[in-house]
Formats: sequence, C-alpha cells, structure tokens
Amino acid sequence: MSSCEQEAKRTKLNESPSSSQPTMSDALTFLSEICGNLKKIKRTGWVRQGVPLPESDSDHMHRCAMCAMLVTTQKVDPRDDYSGENEKFHPDKIDGIKLLRMAVTHDLCESLAGDITPFCAADAVASKHDKEKAAMEQIRKIVGDPLGVELFNLWKEYEELVTPEAIYCKDIDKFEMVMQAYEYEKDHLKKKADSEREDKTVANEPMRTFFITTSGKMKSPLFKRLDKELRTKRQAMLEERGWDVTDQEQ
Repeated sequence: MSSCEQEAKRTKLNESPSSSQPTMSDALTFLSEICGNLKKIKRTGWVRQGVPLPESDSDHMHRCAMCAMLVTTQKVDPRDDYSGENEKFHPDKIDGIKLLRMAVTHDLCESLAGDITPFCAADAVASKHDKEKAAMEQIRKIVGDPLGVELFNLWKEYEELVTPEAIYCKDIDKFEMVMQAYEYEKDHLKKKADSEREDKTVANEPMRTFFITTSGKMKSPLFKRLDKELRTKRQAMLEERGWDVTDQEQ
C-alpha cells in the first residue's frame, strides 16, 4: 500500500470513547490500526523511484531508533567537535530516552495522513502539517492519555525543531533516508554502460534527488561526519560503475 495520502480507516477509528484512559479495545486499535498500518505503507520516495520491495514507514523508524541509541550510548568520537555552538549536541547533554521515543514516534502520523513528500501534489504538500497534526490528535484520542499526550508532544517538539533532541531526530530522519538511498543504489543500479536511459528507475539512474535535497543539512557533529563518510562511499561506488557525482550531491 503506497500513496502520498493514505486513506484513514475512519469508521473504526472514530469509535474511540471520550475517556482519556484507553480501554482494551483502544489499545488494540492503536497497535493494529495505527502501528500496524505503518508496516503496510511503503515510503513514497522509493515507490516513485521504482525501487523493488521498498521499505515501509516501520522499517524506516526502526533504523532511526538504532541511530538514536548510538547518540548517547557510545563513547564520544574525537573526530566530532562539540565546542562552541555545537556544545548543545554533546551526548552528555542529550536526553537519550526522549530521543529514542521521538525517533519511534516522528512518523506515526503517517499511519493516517500518509507519507507526503515535497514531490507530491501541491495541495497535499500545502496541507501536510495540518493533516499530520489532525492525525496525531486522533491517535491521542485512540490510545488515551498519558501515552496519547506524550506521543502528540513528541511529534510537536520534532516538528518545531527547537530542542537538541528534535534537531538530532531530524538529522537521523535525513541520514537514514540517504543511507537507504545509497543501499538501494548499491543493490540495484546498473553500470552506466548497461543502463537504459529512457527508464528512470533506480536500476538505470542514480537517486540524485535524495542526496541533493539533504546536502549540507545535517546539524549535529556526529551525523555530519557519518553523512560525509556515507557520501564518500557512495561516490566511490558510483564512479566504479561509470557514473559521476555532481557538486550538488556532495
């Protein structure tokens, strides 16, 4: 199942009672209709690029969670500079539990709102935030507080991009995406000499857009470094297959 706007199962979801405490059926609806739906939604960008067996929203958020765990559990790498303005990103200053919970929540809204990307229809892009907010409000009602309000507030904090945890989570979201793009290229991209120019799928053309739109966007020292390392590996792989890397993708 894939589209820029996922059709919500309105009848079932609107049956949630008004009580802030979830019943057994509310918990089941949350786990099945909300969390379960994320396992079915294929990420729009990969579908658009003709990727075989594209990942789901759940796949994406699982590795995001692993990235989040790396931030505060490992020794600080001496290559990462946390001086000056970067001091706020030092792992000792990060709430690791909040970051992990944010990583597994940041795309939860897509179970109802769908995976809307900048390349979807203009009206869908324009209404993206409002639809995602409405989705999170509905999810809060389904699961009930206190978890419901925590999920909503984690999503809201992520969207506002003010706290170090939110900025880390945005870095993680972007980095996981370019890492996946690189892996799809590595698995499916043909040598340039063997490619079919009229076919614009991942088998016949590098996934340049994902690297152009994220170039220079990482904010934290850790993910700046990992992003640079990944792009270096990608460049070597592409050049080996006869493809160039544009300045915009660096």
